[in-house]
Amino acid sequence: MPQVSVIIPVYNGEKYIAQALDSVFAQTFRDFEIIVIDDGSTDGTEAILRHYGDKIVYLKNDHVGPASSRNLGISVARGDFIAFLDADDIWLPTKLERQVAFAALHPDFGIITTDAATFDHTGITEASAAAHKYIPSGHVLKELLFDNWIGTSCAMVRHECFKRVGTFDQEAFVRGEDWVMWMRIAALYPVYFLNEVLIHYRVHSQSYSRADLEKQFRDLFINFEKVERLIPQLPPDLLREARFRVCLRRGVEDLRNLDSQRARGKLRMALQYKPWHAKSLALLSLAYLPPRLLRLLKGAGKGPLRLLLPKKQAGQLGSSAKCLER
Repeated sequence: MPQVSVIIPVYNGEKYIAQALDSVFAQTFRDFEIIVIDDGSTDGTEAILRHYGDKIVYLKNDHVGPASSRNLGISVARGDFIAFLDADDIWLPTKLERQVAFAALHPDFGIITTDAATFDHTGITEASAAAHKYIPSGHVLKELLFDNWIGTSCAMVRHECFKRVGTFDQEAFVRGEDWVMWMRIAALYPVYFLNEVLIHYRVHSQSYSRADLEKQFRDLFINFEKVERLIPQLPPDLLREARFRVCLRRGVEDLRNLDSQRARGKLRMALQYKPWHAKSLALLSLAYLPPRLLRLLKGAGKGPLRLLLPKKQAGQLGSSAKCLER
């Protein structure tokens, strides 16, 4: 029986899937099986996967999203640990070795995750998530509510966790299901962050991190409702604070992009959670300025916009590479 089951969902991944698979075969830790789930690809993905023959377990799924494919992989996985890899990401050679070594010495930890670097066609774009903020280990449920630093391709999870909490939520194409799962596990198990860059996370035009920001925003609030239902021990005031921060941050981003109408909607939502929050009120007032004046203020880089629209800070909700708002 393999010690680690590597689960890779793929949809129309002919451009990158071979690189992802080859990064698994290059691991210094060798006791693994690879389960690839084709989520209804219509390109040349199947032909590439067939080339690997019995080196991989190849499954086919209807095109219903990565959560369903991960669940299919979990259902046939034989390993004590489940490690996930997105089909466009790359593992560095010692990734599994370092995680399995920690897990062997600390059997109480449910998730062992790592640091990651982002890259695109020009090379590394962000060398480390941990370079910008402190990332905790242990019982981190409350911290994960505000900032998901667990990238799917970074996580190795004890198989027993899924037997205890269940599988990924499969609501079709509502993303962020990985964060909901990490929260469910963190409610019962400690989580360890291995402060080493062992994954390269690819950013490209099809990445969810570059997807429609309004869809990301809607998905977040759908997932907040799921977390509230599935993890009743989370205090209501913390959930209210998390929702408030998302509304405020996204309202700020809309203002920075001079999208006053959307900014007003999100800032009004923020004020529903904190009715007399001074900064939200001030930003909402700015959002009612004529577009031309708002543009002039932004271009000048002075005055209220400079004070109220600071640069995005690390440590806020969804600030890491594989973030809550992916």
